Amino acid sequence: MKNFLYFEPTEIKTALSLLSEHKGKAKIMAGGTDLIPQMKRGLIAPETMIHLGKISSLQEIQESPEGLRVGAMVTLGSLERNGRVLSRYPGLQAAVSHVAVPAIRNSGTIGGNICLDTKCIYRDQVQTWKRALDPCFKSGGQRCYVVRGSKTCHASLAADTAGMLFALNARVKILSTSGERIVSIADLYPGNGIRPLSLLPEELLTEISIPRPKPNESSAYLRYSLRKAIDFPMVSAGVSMARGNGLCEEVRIVVGAVAPRPLRLTGAEKSLEGRPITESTLRDCARESPREALQISKSGRIDRFTREMISSLVFQALKRAWQAESLS
Repeated sequence: MKNFLYFEPTEIKTALSLLSEHKGKAKIMAGGTDLIPQMKRGLIAPETMIHLGKISSLQEIQESPEGLRVGAMVTLGSLERNGRVLSRYPGLQAAVSHVAVPAIRNSGTIGGNICLDTKCIYRDQVQTWKRALDPCFKSGGQRCYVVRGSKTCHASLAADTAGMLFALNARVKILSTSGERIVSIADLYPGNGIRPLSLLPEELLTEISIPRPKPNESSAYLRYSLRKAIDFPMVSAGVSMARGNGLCEEVRIVVGAVAPRPLRLTGAEKSLEGRPITESTLRDCARESPREALQISKSGRIDRFTREMISSLVFQALKRAWQAESLS
């Protein structure tokens, strides 16, 4: 790794000032579980590092009648063990529990996972391996090795929590020296594999707000990966469903890890809302999901196997949310 300036601010205001001062040359370090390996592999070389570990206000979980407010520096392990998350947001608890292994979850943070860089098997390699290939789009080149002949980058957003938070209709607070803005987590991801976040260089994500679920609402998250632990998902599905009198009143279906952003399948949602919930209707909905995911993403990564996995995971997640106990 190259030498860099290192700061540990104790207040958000100081961190924002540092970001403004070192605009475009600084990297935020949360848990460091993804950032440090990237630096070791030579994928990034920031001139300045700003570690947020000493800002206590970013490590709080607060509950209100409106829902849950989670500081960006709350560790994934803390969320996984939090009773309110387990009882009211089982899909989020499942998503968090899939991240790596306990040791990494006890260091990695929810903010860091949300802001995870997109992943590509060709780019995320050591420098000696990469020298055998010309640079790809994400490395500053003019080609994509994932989808031959493509004119765009097809690196995928493999953050487990991103899609599930999208399904839960979460919002994020973003601060800078110029002020504050609160946006839907969906708006955080523009769908650009090279620059996956809509954050400006001087902006800092500080908080995630998750609406309180309805009494008849539950959620579920499932994913497929090559290994059960210490691996990113190849496909994931997050679902939030409200039901009543045997009918699906409202549902949100989000597929992840197949594009540079999570994909909300509104067409599949409409096909299920207002209908009786049976295995047959859930399968009908899941069967249409791969087609919609391919249509809205235009991703060359969604091959036949991936389409089958999308259908299977969406069905299983819908079934799990349907069979779950109502939330209080």
